[in-house]
Amino acid sequence: MDRGGRRDRDGTRGAGPRPGDGLIHRLAGYVAGSYPPKAYVPYAVTWAFGGTAVCAVTDRRVDGWLPDVGVLVSAVTLLVTLLMMRALDDIRDLPYDREHNPQRPLARGVVSVRDLGVLIAAGTVLVLALNAWRPSVLAVLAAVLAYAFALLWADQKLRWPAGDALLLGFVVNFPVQLAVNGFLYAGLLHATGLGPSWSGVAGMVVSALAFLHLEFGRKTTRTPRPGERTYSQPLGGSTVGGLAVGAALASVALLLAVTAGDRAPWWPVWLAALPLALPALAAVRFWRDDQPRWSYPSAAMFLLGTFTVFQVISLAQEVVAG
Repeated sequence: MDRGGRRDRDGTRGAGPRPGDGLIHRLAGYVAGSYPPKAYVPYAVTWAFGGTAVCAVTDRRVDGWLPDVGVLVSAVTLLVTLLMMRALDDIRDLPYDREHNPQRPLARGVVSVRDLGVLIAAGTVLVLALNAWRPSVLAVLAAVLAYAFALLWADQKLRWPAGDALLLGFVVNFPVQLAVNGFLYAGLLHATGLGPSWSGVAGMVVSALAFLHLEFGRKTTRTPRPGERTYSQPLGGSTVGGLAVGAALASVALLLAVTAGDRAPWWPVWLAALPLALPALAAVRFWRDDQPRWSYPSAAMFLLGTFTVFQVISLAQEVVAG
């Protein structure tokens, strides 16, 4: 898909970073364009706190859990890890972005692939060092990173999976989402001195299902743009929209089912249904009002709202019980 243009020594095409720009300056430009803090900081923090809280709510052995220093470390770790994942995705998508998204920082030469390699290497050292005092958490985090690096290797060396094979790409990448939730659950287990349980693992799945609403919603459209990669192409817009709604409903249903009959006050768990108003509104606009695309802000706010409500549920149970 590369057509013309100068090839830099690191394999990229285009103008490349300006010689006068230092590495820090180039990476700052990359972060501003591909990983805006105003969006990703709230996302990482709410995911770290809410993803840990929902495992505390579902794991019947956990009683009276409150956020601690470990969750703050997990939040910082998640923020850096998501930046690395963003960089890995941009490297994998570079040929596609040069043609279809030339405004992205890597595609337009704000940074080079080598620069992102430095960022990924430094981030890896940082997050592993931050979690060295939690051996079990460190092991899960190392597995997450190893799998992500293996995906990059498969893409660069084997050209697998193909960029246009969206459904296969989804299947291959979804374990990363589950593993990140596993990292958060491992942090909870370290703080409580417990081993894993199936009810706690169910909390990981609850978070993953909530994420799937955003994943499907942001790729739901009736009329894809030229070259756009969207699940609507192989499945159809209505089908993908239905999957987005179904994932949101399944997240709440699983949480209610797993926690039913717990000794802890159960009624706060019903607060998890409140964010469902957002998928419902987006569905009405997409199907009844014939909007061409699913509302991305609605899907994003559902995920943020869901993680926030998970934390509220955990705190409410602690207050009511105690």
